[in-house]
Amino acid sequence: MKNFGLVQTIGSGVLLIYTVILWGLPVAPAYAVFDQISAQFLTTSTFANYIIYGLSAGLAFMIYILSLLFFSGMTQRIIHVRVPEDKIVDKLESWTTVRWAVCAHLHRCTHPVLVHTIPSPICNAYYRLAGAKIGKGVQINTINLNDPSTVTIGDKVVIGGRSVINGHLVEKGQIVLARVKLEAGCLIGAGSTIQPGVRIGKGAVIATNGLVGKWKDIPDGEVWAGLPVKKIKESSKRKGIED
Repeated sequence: MKNFGLVQTIGSGVLLIYTVILWGLPVAPAYAVFDQISAQFLTTSTFANYIIYGLSAGLAFMIYILSLLFFSGMTQRIIHVRVPEDKIVDKLESWTTVRWAVCAHLHRCTHPVLVHTIPSPICNAYYRLAGAKIGKGVQINTINLNDPSTVTIGDKVVIGGRSVINGHLVEKGQIVLARVKLEAGCLIGAGSTIQPGVRIGKGAVIATNGLVGKWKDIPDGEVWAGLPVKKIKESSKRKGIED
């Protein structure tokens, strides 16, 4: 891309303006709910009014959370880079990088509120809206499922707290966006890091704080641990527990 530096500079300014809109616009419905409840239910009792104000503020904050997640997720859905079943490679100074960077920024903008929704259907709905493919019964306990549009998660997958899942890397002057596949029933331990292009097989386990390097393929049902991970058990099944 010609004049990438100029595009980056101007784009950063535009993105800051949009961030103000992204954070500010959800205040409108939240304030409207607070205002209406306060106006309808205030009494002559000062103590009762304090309770009404408190409950109204709590409800308004929840509406703010939902609105922010919706606006951020929708924006990411519109502009994210469509990644096929393997990967996309492009020059670092490209529109691919610009679109990826904008989505990454928007995702970080949700962190202060997203943390209050994990794990829940609200969190899963946000990630789906942002482009992730998520199956049924999935438990996501982290705000660091980065690059949602590169992530495919099968049914009944559990992702532990503080885990980091990255679908991007930069090397040799190129940006690479690669699909991460977490197949049905696998478990990602707390604090683990999953790099681009990784496949975690069905029922496999990545132990706490494990590091799964780029392009790694973890076979079905095995247990891996360490930095980087190595196989420590042939099977993740425990005695006395049926499939």
